[in-house]
Amino acid sequence: MFAGLVGYLRGFIAASVLFMSAFAQAAPIVVTDVAGRQVTLEHPAQRVMLADSRALLALNIIHPKNPLKDIVAWDNWLTKKSTDIKQAYEKKFPEINKIPTFDNPYTTDFSVENAVTVKPDLIIFDIGLLGKLQDSGTLSLLEKVKIPVLFIDFRQKPLANTVPSMMLLGKVFGEEKNAQSFIDFYQQRLETIRQRIATLKPEQRPSVFIERHAGLTGDDCCSTFGTGSFGEFINVAGGNNIGSKLFNGMMGGDINTEQLIASNPDFYLMTGADWKRGGKSSLAVPLGYTTDEATVQKSLAHLTQRKELSVLSAVKEKRVLALYHQFYDMPFNIIAVEEIAKFLHPDLFKDIDPLSDMKMLHQKFTSIDYSGVFWAIPQ
Repeated sequence: MFAGLVGYLRGFIAASVLFMSAFAQAAPIVVTDVAGRQVTLEHPAQRVMLADSRALLALNIIHPKNPLKDIVAWDNWLTKKSTDIKQAYEKKFPEINKIPTFDNPYTTDFSVENAVTVKPDLIIFDIGLLGKLQDSGTLSLLEKVKIPVLFIDFRQKPLANTVPSMMLLGKVFGEEKNAQSFIDFYQQRLETIRQRIATLKPEQRPSVFIERHAGLTGDDCCSTFGTGSFGEFINVAGGNNIGSKLFNGMMGGDINTEQLIASNPDFYLMTGADWKRGGKSSLAVPLGYTTDEATVQKSLAHLTQRKELSVLSAVKEKRVLALYHQFYDMPFNIIAVEEIAKFLHPDLFKDIDPLSDMKMLHQKFTSIDYSGVFWAIPQ
């Protein structure tokens, strides 16, 4: 009888464990996105629409071996604006070209009808689209058809929102461990930079002007960043971004030649990418996965020889740094901060090696090989 009771209890416990396990698996996932919205998923995301396909790198961190996992549709900006990234992935994942595409929601209205047809269990939007989606009623329609929507941000306030965005992605895909591994590195590097910059006196922080997408539309100068994006990178890296005093937010604005010359920055930065591959006529420094140093230096030399720049002391003394434009919308933005900090304060960051870190991030957190050039100083 005793043996029978023991057997019964063992069976009951085993059944209870199985029941609790099944219940735990069935428990919904509830998160609060960067827009402050509560988002509920019945299970880890398995059919995802990306409203910005450049989030591919972030999803690769979440799925190190299979970056295309769970993506059922995405916008066309990877092809139009970040062709080098697409080509880097295309080498190992030719199926990337089979993913259905739609027009980026910044340039057109997001189609709820198309979303219903694709049957996603999650749509991921950039935070910059929140207002447009609310005003157009699109967000309400998506709620009515019961398609969960998640807002992330690597673009507007990247240093504040990269960690929470990666945490969100880790949770909604059920891959918190992968997300946390990247976050640990990110936070350690960012904290190191902040601690060292905090030791500087105000007069030790140089003035910096950054030209946004230099050469994209020809030799005209100059568009710059405000307090967000690269403007944020510069300020955290120990510089005083001139654009932050003139413009609020990420987008910044344009300044004329007279303003530029009058500002006479201690350092001159510019962003660039290989936009020619996207079909544009561009004079930009073609930084990214598909370039080489000689090509980069040729374009950089041309841009620094423009009339309005050639009179600046920073240009004359080669205190110029070109940076990959796409750092402004990817979780690897910490590398841009490292490079800027080391460029502005080399003695303070002798032990920091942005290139080694960039290669390590690719090896540890992505399924593509490091290639190309992502920043350059005139030779």
